[in-house]
Amino acid sequence: MMRTLLFATIVLAGTAFAQFTQSLDNVTQAFTNAKIVPDVLPSFSPRALLNVTFTDASMQSVNVTPGIQLTMAQTAQEPQFFFLANVTIPPNLLYVVAIVDPDAPTPQNANISQFRHFLGGGFSVDSTTGLLMNNTAALTDFAPPTPPAGSDPHRYVVLAYLQPDNFDSIANQFVNASTNRMNFNITTFAQATNLSAPLAANFFLTGPDNSSSTGTSSSASPSGTSPGGSGGTSDASGKDMLGGLTWFMGLLVGILLS
Repeated sequence: MMRTLLFATIVLAGTAFAQFTQSLDNVTQAFTNAKIVPDVLPSFSPRALLNVTFTDASMQSVNVTPGIQLTMAQTAQEPQFFFLANVTIPPNLLYVVAIVDPDAPTPQNANISQFRHFLGGGFSVDSTTGLLMNNTAALTDFAPPTPPAGSDPHRYVVLAYLQPDNFDSIANQFVNASTNRMNFNITTFAQATNLSAPLAANFFLTGPDNSSSTGTSSSASPSGTSPGGSGGTSDASGKDMLGGLTWFMGLLVGILLS
């Protein structure tokens, strides 16, 4: 009986690990298909998953899977970020999160890209839920997507980096509350502030109201890439998403300890 239980546990853990690896591969492929590599990043090899969750005016949660198309109303409020890695995350590590638009003002004529929609450091990971939490002021407060009428949908790229010790003092030399959001380059900024390659990332599409559709995925988005479940709406409490995230994190830690 014990041998059977041990074997079943090993099989389950191995399956979860394989699914995690496949999810990383799916995210990587989605970034390539959407030309985020090389338009935003020269290359991308994620080591963790980044779930992005918006809450709309009706208090519905919208979980982002890479390439999902969302409306301007769905993305009007600052999202929450959830981090999932296949290793135990030390509690003292901090992270930098950025959201950039490489298609501003339009994908047809992106002459003011990248547009910086959010940039903040000092994020830590809640060990139970994976939520990235921050109590410090952002370098650039969140600005919601507002693609102009007539534009094709824009790509909005969300990136998470490990924060180096000297980030705060260096970053303020390049970005502060008065720095223009236009013509930003996240790769140049990362190099200047000693950020390594992004650990995790996600992206979504938003067009002007007449071109956006709720919860639809682009052809660049393979399925099964979100650690919080499939893209779409759910109750704003996020209990199902957080429960699944917590279970998966616990299982992955168990893999390492077995």
